[in-house]
Amino acid sequence: MADATFHVSIITPDGTVYDAESTMLIVTTQTGELGLMADHLPLIAALKIGELKVLHADTGDHDTFVAVNGGYVKFNGKDAEIIADSAELQANIDVQRAQNAKERAEQSIKHAREVNDPDELSRAQVHLARAVNRLRVSNER
Repeated sequence: MADATFHVSIITPDGTVYDAESTMLIVTTQTGELGLMADHLPLIAALKIGELKVLHADTGDHDTFVAVNGGYVKFNGKDAEIIADSAELQANIDVQRAQNAKERAEQSIKHAREVNDPDELSRAQVHLARAVNRLRVSNER
């Protein structure tokens, strides 16, 4: 019988955020949500801003939730490597800071629309998506 676990590592430019075994990994790719288990076919997929779930057992008591802001996942059936622009474990998310970032992004969107600046609008929308993602992950479970 095949081993039901595989190794997951999450790496950002600032260093390793997570490094442990998992029974299932759920990521948000550019084409939708994707679940990976041991011995899944190899793949590489682009990630979008979203929640990453590292499941540790069937009970779900100790699952890990991570706010990921883009990057990619590379999986070979035994090891999953997530290279992310940035990633934050649920326990490390500063909710007040994320709320402040959300409010700043909303103000930037409003300003960009007033002055009709598509570049500023695009940047502000990305900042808003990141802040909302961090808030959503912080409220998980």
